[in-house]
Parts: sequence; structure tokens; C-alpha cells
Amino acid sequence: MRIFWHIVLVAVAMGCTQKPDSRSQSAVHAVGEAGVLDEAKVLAIARQAVATNDTWVDQAEFETPKRQPVGSWGVLVWRLPKEPGGHRYISIDQKGRVTDYDRGL
Repeated sequence: MRIFWHIVLVAVAMGCTQKPDSRSQSAVHAVGEAGVLDEAKVLAIARQAVATNDTWVDQAEFETPKRQPVGSWGVLVWRLPKEPGGHRYISIDQKGRVTDYDRGL
């Protein structure tokens, strides 16, 4: 009887283990290969971030994105006309995710 319970325990333990999902691995791998960011892609991501978080994307001036030493990007965005506090600084990681959206003071 003890052997039966050992077999049941092993079967349950194997059924509860996580199996790698080939779809998610291939999607991450494809993003890693094709996801090299350039200035145009970074600007598009920054434009979408402003459109999502503010109402003045049509009045925005986007400065040239700056690549950081760690591989991330930073974009300074001004609401026109330029006034103190009317800017945003957007940080974007290597995978194209917005990691920080700072509002001007």
C-alpha cells in the first residue's frame, strides 16, 4: 500500500509542475530579435505614452531620443507653447516598455 501512495504522490507532483510554453518562448525570442529599438520606434512609443497619459499630444514637441549607457532610452516632450512645468520625460527600456513617465513641476 505504501508503494501505491508513493506512485500517487509522484504523479500529483509531476502534474503540478510548470511546463514551458513554446508559444510564449518563441514570442519573447521573436521580440528580442526584431525588437531592436531605433529613434523612430522610440518616438512612436513616446507619442503613444503622451496620448495615453495626457490630452495634448497634438500640441507636443518631441526632442531627439537619447540612448542611455544601459541600453534604455529617454525622450523629453514639451507641450507647446513651452512653459515651466509643461514637459514630460519618458524612459523606455530595451524591450520598448515605458518604465517612467515624469511630469514637469
